[in-house]
Amino acid sequence: MGCVPFTAADADAAAYAELREACRRHRFLPSFREGLLLDLAMVSPGDEGAVAAIRRLTHQEVRRFPISREDFERAAAELDAAAGEGGPALEEAAPAPACPESWGCHGRPGREVAAELVRFAHACGASDLLLDEQERWMDVAVKIDGRKEILPPVEKSAAGPLLRAFKEIAGLSARESPRWQSGAASFPVGGGGRAELRIEIAPTVHGESLAARLQDRAAQLGRMRGLPFADPAQRELVRACLGRSQGLILATGPTGQGKTSTLYACLGQLDRSVLNIRTLEDPVEFPVPWITQIPVGAGTGRAFGEGLKSLLRQAPDVILLGEIRDGPAARTCAEAVETGHLVLATLHTRDAPGAAARLLDLGLSGRQVASSLLLVIGQRLLRRLCPRCRRAAEPTAGEARHFERHRLAPPARLFRPAGCPECGGRGERGRIPVFELFQPAEALEDLLLAEPFEERALRRAWIAAGGSPLVREGLRLAAAGEVAYAEAGRHERLPEGCFYPPHAPPAGR
Repeated sequence: MGCVPFTAADADAAAYAELREACRRHRFLPSFREGLLLDLAMVSPGDEGAVAAIRRLTHQEVRRFPISREDFERAAAELDAAAGEGGPALEEAAPAPACPESWGCHGRPGREVAAELVRFAHACGASDLLLDEQERWMDVAVKIDGRKEILPPVEKSAAGPLLRAFKEIAGLSARESPRWQSGAASFPVGGGGRAELRIEIAPTVHGESLAARLQDRAAQLGRMRGLPFADPAQRELVRACLGRSQGLILATGPTGQGKTSTLYACLGQLDRSVLNIRTLEDPVEFPVPWITQIPVGAGTGRAFGEGLKSLLRQAPDVILLGEIRDGPAARTCAEAVETGHLVLATLHTRDAPGAAARLLDLGLSGRQVASSLLLVIGQRLLRRLCPRCRRAAEPTAGEARHFERHRLAPPARLFRPAGCPECGGRGERGRIPVFELFQPAEALEDLLLAEPFEERALRRAWIAAGGSPLVREGLRLAAAGEVAYAEAGRHERLPEGCFYPPHAPPAGR
């Protein structure tokens, strides 16, 4: 059946506004909604997992018909524009702002220049704004989709007033001092919106450095309404673990990969009317009105270990910890699980199975790890291909073998980044999460208790039992045209043999 032509005028705007997040995730547009009936225009109408998720979400009977990806993106962008929304579909269609040749600091107040920097960073979708004083100027940069991009510098004479402006807005000491400072600031960015900044200032050889994390609080709260897992099997496994009364759920991965956002999305699925939910963070990522959040660390006068022990005396049912950093924190988490708590935390490891080895390194016994660890969510954020300029190409022989090595059929075509005005010439715009889930089932518990512990054996047994590593999930996104092939394999472990059982060597070797 061929694709049916579809425009924004064919969509049910009210139903789209209500289901907007699900529409983007599963690429569908509601065309008719009445009683128990819901008609959908879908890019992939054969995706039964997506259809089942939509049925659970709407409690309606779904009928669907196919539309092209181009019609979907065009119609969604028009619907967002008509509603005055600035979500992902609209952002993908908007051209990247042009970078100014200079910031024109001469004769302008520092606050005015600071506001211009924040507006530009917000407009280009940056996650971070970076200011670093050098000997004769101040470096200015932003991070977009995990990449640092250099912007025009600021004159040395204007660096001091600019930093003072950020400090004053964030309520920090405006003097240059040889100490670290942390704070938060808010800037208007037009259209009634505001950019919330988490600011870190550190002394350097030539002055000071400022790193500002840009946050969209409304979007973050919106993401808590649903789990970020596109795979229905992953979503159901996480829901099942969240339904348990005790256990340790970990989110692992490097800094800046969305671990805390995933755990907050998990909290958003819990019934706060019957559960006492509390967090302990350094610092608190973003305020949530219905959760008790406790900041610890620099500037609060409260140490993490003391805060965790105090928290356990507050009768919590669910605890979220910003990070397990040391042995005492790991042991307290294990004790909290043993006394009947559900604990969510982040942990820095290379992948999900590696969390077991990390907990052992922090001083837990194999028995403690096996009895307390409920689920590990390993995640990365992959750069999404720009849908306007991506270019299709036939996979090379090596790329096809890579798919076969991970038990995937090689796709007929892969897409590569090109570059256009709408993505700023980068070929990629926005990021998409990819997950691997490790659950220490009974079949793996013997490996956790083995002496000595063999991390590689645990990983192989997990894959043999059906575990799907990050690189495999990334390759599936590459086959679907969401990310470039090179991006999909960027987080693969080396040597290669670590990511697949030894009895399944790469094809062609």
